[in-house]
Amino acid sequence: MLFAAFVLACTSVAGQNIRGHYVSKADADGTIYHTLPVTLFENRREGDLTFDLTYKEGQQGRVTLNFTYRASQPVQADSVRFISGETVLAGPVSKFYIEPEKKLWKHRYSLQTDAALVRVFFDEETEPQAVVYSGGRPLVYDVKRSAWHSYAPVGRKIFEMIRLNEGR
Repeated sequence: MLFAAFVLACTSVAGQNIRGHYVSKADADGTIYHTLPVTLFENRREGDLTFDLTYKEGQQGRVTLNFTYRASQPVQADSVRFISGETVLAGPVSKFYIEPEKKLWKHRYSLQTDAALVRVFFDEETEPQAVVYSGGRPLVYDVKRSAWHSYAPVGRKIFEMIRLNEGR
């Protein structure tokens, strides 16, 4: 019985349909891939964190990770860390906007990171965190476990497809 459940789980991951989770567009400089926004993190007091990824071929393996988080106060973020096991996507952020939304503040930022790290970031065996920093003060968003376990194989497969299409 346990073996049958294991085989079923492996089959569902291997046969994971990723098409509804990204869009691609041919461009003169190469194909652009964009993952649709997904909410995988939350802070029970503050709100949730949603992100999307954009990759364009020929950009030295760099990915743009745009993220939106909600918080009780409007705070200027200076950096972020997305941590999944031993993999860390981190660096300074660029602000798009901060705006009020009901009782919270909606913050939209962007991070440039390495595509090879993004691919291994999506490890369903980990329990990632997103930590937004403002002047060294952390605002921690924990993973929504069931959402992560559903999405991690999708994210990994999307970035594996990109790697294979580039011939790396």
